[in-house]
Amino acid sequence: MIVLAVAAPVLAGLLLLVWTVRAVMVYSDRTRGPVLSAKTIPDVPPQGLVSVIVPAKDEEANIGAALETILAQDYPDIEVIVVDDRSTDGTADVVREVAARDERVRLIQVTELPEGWFGKPHALQKGGEAARGDWLLCVDADCRQAPHSARAGVSFLAAQGGDVLSLWPVLEMHGFWENAVQPVAGSVLVAWFRPAWVNDPNRRTAFANGQYVLLKRATWEAIGGYSTVADQLLEDIAIAEVIKGSGHRLLNAVGEDLFTTRMYDSLGAMARGWARIYYGGFKRAGRLAAVGLLTFVFTMVPFVLVAASGAAAACGAGDPWVLATLGLGAAALVPLFVTMRRLFQLTRGNPWYLLFYPVSVTLVLGFEAMAMLRALGLSEVRWRGTRYRSGHMQPPSD
Repeated sequence: MIVLAVAAPVLAGLLLLVWTVRAVMVYSDRTRGPVLSAKTIPDVPPQGLVSVIVPAKDEEANIGAALETILAQDYPDIEVIVVDDRSTDGTADVVREVAARDERVRLIQVTELPEGWFGKPHALQKGGEAARGDWLLCVDADCRQAPHSARAGVSFLAAQGGDVLSLWPVLEMHGFWENAVQPVAGSVLVAWFRPAWVNDPNRRTAFANGQYVLLKRATWEAIGGYSTVADQLLEDIAIAEVIKGSGHRLLNAVGEDLFTTRMYDSLGAMARGWARIYYGGFKRAGRLAAVGLLTFVFTMVPFVLVAASGAAAACGAGDPWVLATLGLGAAALVPLFVTMRRLFQLTRGNPWYLLFYPVSVTLVLGFEAMAMLRALGLSEVRWRGTRYRSGHMQPPSD
C-alpha cells in the first residue's frame, strides 16, 4: 500500500516533466521542424519541370477539383499525370474532359495489378515511369493545393539541399467527430515520427505523408521508385524508410497553407482509416501494443490520477501522498493542454474541442486496438477496393 501511495505522485511528477518538455518542443522550430508557408518560401529560381502524379481510385467526386488547384500552380513548368487505378466510376471521364482543355494533363489507366503489387504504390510507379520532370510531386486526389504549393516545395528542397520533402497537412474538418478526434489521432504520429527527428540524418526516424511527397528525379531512380515498396500497405512511410536508409536526405515540414485535405467524413471512416494508418506505420503487434500502452499512460493516466486523488481528498484523506498526486497530476494537465492546443492550431483545428479530449483519446485507443488486431491477423483491412490480412492481399469475395 505504501509503495502504491509513493508510486502515484512519482508517476504524476514524471508525466508533468514529459508534458512540460513536449510543450517546449512543440513551440520550438528547432525541435518541432520547419513550417513552410507562402511567407517562408525561399527565393530560389525555377528548378525545371515538375511532374505532378495523382493516383486515383474511384475519385470521380474529387478529381476535377483537385486538378483545378494543381493546374492553377504559379510554378512556371508543370505536367500532371493522373493514374486511374481500376476505378469503377467516372474518374477517367472527368480526367479526359480536363485533358481536352489543358494539354499539361495526361491520363494513364491501370486495369489490373501485377503479381506482388499493391494498388497505390503500383499507380505511383506507373506515374513516375511516365513522368518527364526533374521533380516528381505525388499528391492525393482528395487534396486541394494552394497556388504556391509546388513552388514552395521545390524552392525549399533546393535551398536546403534535400532530396525528398513530405508535408504535414492542414486538415479540413466538419462536424463534431472530425474536429474532436482528427488532431488527437494525428498527434500519435507526431509523437513517434517527429519532423525534427526525421530531418536529422543521424537519426533512423523516417516518415512521409503520401498526400504530399516531392522527390528529385535522380533520387527516385536511385532507389528504384516505388518498386521497392510494392507490397506495402502504407507506401509513404515505407518509402521514407528506404530513402533515408539509402543515405538520401529526407525532410519533413508543416505545410501551413500549402494544401488541405479532408481525410474522413464520419466516425466509422476515421476508425477504419486510422486503424490502417497505425497498422501500416507501426507494423508489428508488439510495437502497436507499446504505442497503445504509452498513449494510455501519457494521455489518460493524468486524468485518472487527478480523479482518484481528488475523490480521496474530497472524502477526507489528508495523506500527503494523495495531496501530492492531486497537485502534480493537475499540474501535468496544464502542459498537456498547452501542447495539444498548439497541435490543434497547426492543423487548423478548433482548440475548444479539447474540452472533449478524454473522449477523443478513448476513441484513438480504440483505433490502435483495431490496428493491433490487424497486425495479429485477426481482422482485415479494406483499402482502395482491395482486402488485406496480415499484410497480404486477399482474393475478391464472392
